Amino acid sequence: MTTPTTLVLAYDLRTPGAEAAARAVLPRLSGDDRERIARLRRPDDRTRSVLARWLALQGAARLLGTSWTGLRLTRDPRGRPRVVGRPRLALSIAHSGRYAMAAVACGGRVGVDVEEISRVAALPDSAYLTPAEISALPPAPHGTESRAALWTLKEAATKLTGEGLRAGMRRVGFRRREGTRWPAVAQTSYTPGVFTAHRLPGGYVCAVGLDSGPETEQQTERSVYVMQVTLTVQERSTPNPAGTPTAEDDAAVAPERPGQDEEETEPHIWLSVN
Repeated sequence: MTTPTTLVLAYDLRTPGAEAAARAVLPRLSGDDRERIARLRRPDDRTRSVLARWLALQGAARLLGTSWTGLRLTRDPRGRPRVVGRPRLALSIAHSGRYAMAAVACGGRVGVDVEEISRVAALPDSAYLTPAEISALPPAPHGTESRAALWTLKEAATKLTGEGLRAGMRRVGFRRREGTRWPAVAQTSYTPGVFTAHRLPGGYVCAVGLDSGPETEQQTERSVYVMQVTLTVQERSTPNPAGTPTAEDDAAVAPERPGQDEEETEPHIWLSVN
């Protein structure tokens, strides 16, 4: 089995210039996307939605070696975002609170989700966890980070399949792979794939799922480590919505990420390439 090429991008909306970047990107999106975004009532939601789509186009452009301005997003029959004319590229977008995210894979299906830990902590376990998951976790309020990770893993899985929340959160069961901490590598029999959950600064977790197998009804279980966030891009100016990253963007890449338990305060874009 050949592992698909994957790219995961996350934008911290606390980065100065985020709203200006969204305003610049919006006219370059498709008419359908602009209509979807216009229906959102809150300005922050519109900003997150625009930037998530921009990240998807940026990721696709990086994998294709072209400018994102020449690419357009559409949706497949299941509602998953796609790049027009690029059937081998799979996309997934997510946004919540201070983060917008996108994942792009060439040669496989992909799903991504992000959530604030405190928002998930406000939900009863029975709303989204299976009995097996509940029994494996300490009683609330302990284990809030693990609960949020399970939420994002389930969302990533249902986005990967294209079912979305129609699948039902309690129908999608995960268990942590033995001996793993962070990033958490999780296993599920719901769909073939590899799933990892990662911490993000500010009390957030994100999850990414990748499936390189055929789209069949066969339920299998496999888990291989595929995604590690290792590079940090420090945005020193307003993101460049006119085209590909500038030389200043490339010069901002740091060689490695701080330790898993260290909290970062600088606004950033997380970049992971496999």
